[in-house]
Amino acid sequence: MLALAAAALLLPASPRGAADDWHVGVRPGLIQPGDVLKLDIRPPDGITMVTARWSDRDVPLVRQADGTWRGLFGIDVEMTPGPKVLALRGTRSAGPAVEGTHTFDVAPKAVRTRRIRVNPKFVNPPKSAWPRIQEETELLNALFRRPASAERLWALGAVRPVEGVAVSGFGVRSVLNGQPRGPHNGLDLAAVTGTPVYAPTPGVVVYARPFYYSGNTVILDHGHGLFSTMAHLSVIDVKEGAPVGQGDLLGKVGATGRVTGPHLHWAVRLHGDRVDPLKLIEALAPAVSPR
Repeated sequence: MLALAAAALLLPASPRGAADDWHVGVRPGLIQPGDVLKLDIRPPDGITMVTARWSDRDVPLVRQADGTWRGLFGIDVEMTPGPKVLALRGTRSAGPAVEGTHTFDVAPKAVRTRRIRVNPKFVNPPKSAWPRIQEETELLNALFRRPASAERLWALGAVRPVEGVAVSGFGVRSVLNGQPRGPHNGLDLAAVTGTPVYAPTPGVVVYARPFYYSGNTVILDHGHGLFSTMAHLSVIDVKEGAPVGQGDLLGKVGATGRVTGPHLHWAVRLHGDRVDPLKLIEALAPAVSPR
C-alpha cells in the first residue's frame, strides 16, 4: 500500500494485522549514502511510547500533535547499498508491547575521485605525531559513540555556517600522491581567512581546541545524536560548555591543521553516522504544501 504525502513517502512497516499496523513516512524517497532521513512514525492504536533502533543505536523520537512520532537518522557515507531494517517498538499503558520493522533500500551513489599531488607532509604524518593522533582519534570516537542527549536543539532547522562555494563535496574520494584515501566526510566551503563562521543550528560547544588534522576546531552537540564540526579555523570565539544559538559566531575561517589553503570544513555526525551537511539542511527544512 503506497500513499504519497506532502513531504514523505508513506509505507507500511511489516504489517502484523490491522490492529498492529505501523506506518512510516520517510523523506527523501530515494535513499543513498550520506542522506539524512526524516521519520514520521504512526504506531498502532493505543501506543503511548515509541522507540526506534538503527545500526545498533537508539534513535530519539518526539511525539507530534497529530499522534505521529518524529526523528532523524542518517545513512553513513560508507554504508553498503541494499535493504536495511529499522526496528520499532511501541508500549501501551496496559498489554504487551508491539514490535515492527520498516525495511527500505539504500541505493548506490556515484562519487568522483580526485587525484592530487601535494607535499608529502600532508599525506604521511611524522612518527612524533602518532601518539597525539591516536589520542585525538579515541577522544572523537568516544564522543560520537555516546548515547544521544535528551534535549533536541535543532527544531528550528539548519543553515550554512558560512557562505562559500563547495570546493570539495561530501563523499568525494581522493588519491593523494598515488595513495587512496577514504571518502570525504564533510563539506569544504571556500572562504578567505577571517570570514566569520556561525552556528548552523542551536547547540552546546563540546570541543573548542586545536586538533592535529583539523586544526582549530569547534564541535557542537545539537542534541538527539546530532553533532557538527567546524575545522581549520584561524580563530575560535567560543568556550567549551557554552550554549550557542543559530547564527551565533563560532570563529573565523583559516588554514590551521593539515590543509593547503583557507576554507571551512563542515562535517556532521548523526547517531555516529557521517552524513552530508547539505542533506541535513534539506531534512530540517519545513515541508512545502502542494498547491
